[in-house]
Amino acid sequence: MSVKKIHKTNFIIIWGAILALIALAVINFGMSKTTIIETITMLTCGAVSTVAFFIHMPDMRKAMFLVMPAAVGTLVFSWLSGGNGVAFFADFVLLAMISTYFMKKLVLYFSGPFILISIISLFIDAKIVDGSTGSFGGGMTKIALYIITSILIYNCVKRGSQVVDETEKTLAIVQKNEKLADNIAQQLNASIMGSQNVLKVLVDAGKNVENSTGKMGRLMETTTQAASDVVVSVDNASKDIDDNHNLAKEMDAGFSDVLNAVENGTETVVTAKEFISGMEETVSGAKTSTESLLDEMSRITSILDQINSIASKTNLLSLNASIEAARAGEHGRGFAVVAEEIRQLSEQSATASNNIGSILEQLKDRINDVAKEITAGAEAAGSSVQKVEDILTVFEKITATTGTAKEKVDREYTIIEHIRKQFGQIRSNMDAMVTVTRDNATTIDEITGTVSDQNNAIANITTEMNRIVELSSELKTQFAKEN
Repeated sequence: MSVKKIHKTNFIIIWGAILALIALAVINFGMSKTTIIETITMLTCGAVSTVAFFIHMPDMRKAMFLVMPAAVGTLVFSWLSGGNGVAFFADFVLLAMISTYFMKKLVLYFSGPFILISIISLFIDAKIVDGSTGSFGGGMTKIALYIITSILIYNCVKRGSQVVDETEKTLAIVQKNEKLADNIAQQLNASIMGSQNVLKVLVDAGKNVENSTGKMGRLMETTTQAASDVVVSVDNASKDIDDNHNLAKEMDAGFSDVLNAVENGTETVVTAKEFISGMEETVSGAKTSTESLLDEMSRITSILDQINSIASKTNLLSLNASIEAARAGEHGRGFAVVAEEIRQLSEQSATASNNIGSILEQLKDRINDVAKEITAGAEAAGSSVQKVEDILTVFEKITATTGTAKEKVDREYTIIEHIRKQFGQIRSNMDAMVTVTRDNATTIDEITGTVSDQNNAIANITTEMNRIVELSSELKTQFAKEN
């Protein structure tokens, strides 16, 4: 294919790409101000390429003025769109168009300035290179891939140019001296075989890169799934913490009821003491008061049963929290210590509740004794006063024990509240990690696609080199026949 035909083909491709980008802008933004500006920008780039195509100038300069405006225009288009990953990938096509001229200097003159412009654009706004949802790392990865592709294409063009130069020199020698043609044909064939080996190495390297990016993609998918599983575990643990938080509230209310019941019982015992000491009422009235006190004791016993149930649930939840903390690994180490402290507090609460129940049982026995002594007659009134005083002392102990238990429950409530905040922070960090991992997976998929396209291009070059080998063999055969 002549250089003139290459100019024409590239000119048609450039206008096709310009019209495609304009159509993409209309689809994304409609007939908005942004679309109009983007359309004017791309048409301007197309106009520059058109002028260069029709004006007579050296082939290398014409190639630069054909392709470079379109390359810069894609970056401007992406900037005006607020970020467009497709625009930058179009520049790989433009790089391939430059390589069709088979001029190594042209590859350098085009790729060097464009890489510099791309890096400057990346520092201005990463979205210009990596798209609307891109990042600085993703943009740098694309530029690095573009640089690698440029180097590979440059090496291929350089090697191809050397082969072409050697071929031209060989043809000149053949025209001057046909006796040396056979040896020259052999050297040409060896040179072409060497080029095939270089291309084979490039193909193998491209496949290795493609396989590596595929493995990276699968690893990113596994990492994303693992992070999602951790988020689910954190959510389950948070639910258990919320249940523990509600149980702590119920326990606090239960202890408040116990304190109220003890205070009511104390007042009742004081009243009984006054009745017995003064003997101002009948034995029947004293018995009625004692029975009322026994009812209060039963109520206290019921409340203590509720406290024991809450303490048991708290202990179970603390065990579940310890398990979830162990699953969380390093992030859950601090929470495991807090969960253990909650378990110990629940056990202490249960122990205190049992102690109170034991004391209440003793109180019931003593109050029953008091009732028997009251029914026996006024003669036991004096000794009953002392027993009532003992009861008051026991109630004071109950009040003190219950107050201590309530303080521990309040402390447990504070710890659980702190744990809830920590789990909220863990959930936020895990969500951020999942988002970053998914973005990296998307970038790797894009890289894999680009490397695959590159491998296809190298395969096409390999096919052409095989054709040259066949022609070289035919030339060698022809000279052998003539000799």
